[in-house]
Amino acid sequence: MKQIILGAAVVFVLSNAVWAVEGKGIYEKKCKVCHSIGGVAGPMAKNGGPLDGAGSKHDEAWIKEYLKNPKSKNPQSKMPKATLSEEELNAVAAYIASLKK
Repeated sequence: MKQIILGAAVVFVLSNAVWAVEGKGIYEKKCKVCHSIGGVAGPMAKNGGPLDGAGSKHDEAWIKEYLKNPKSKNPQSKMPKATLSEEELNAVAAYIASLKK
C-alpha cells in the first residue's frame, strides 16, 4: 500500500513538472508580450508587469481561475480573459505557480 501511495506521489510531482515545462513554452508564445520574468520582458510588459515570485503569492488553482477571468479575482485588473485551452491553462498555471521567490 505504501508503494502505491509513494508511486502516486511521484507521478503527481512529475506531472506537475511536465506541466510547468509546457507552461513555460506557452508563456513565451502567448503571455510574454505583456509580462516579464527575470527581467526578460515582452514589448508591452509595462502593461502586465513582472511575474517573478507569483507562485509565492498564489497557488496554482488561484492562478488558473485568474487566467480564466481576471476580474473575478481583481476587479481592477487590466488583463483580458486568457484565450487558452484547458490543457494550456493547466500548463501555464503550473508554470506561474512554480515561480517562487
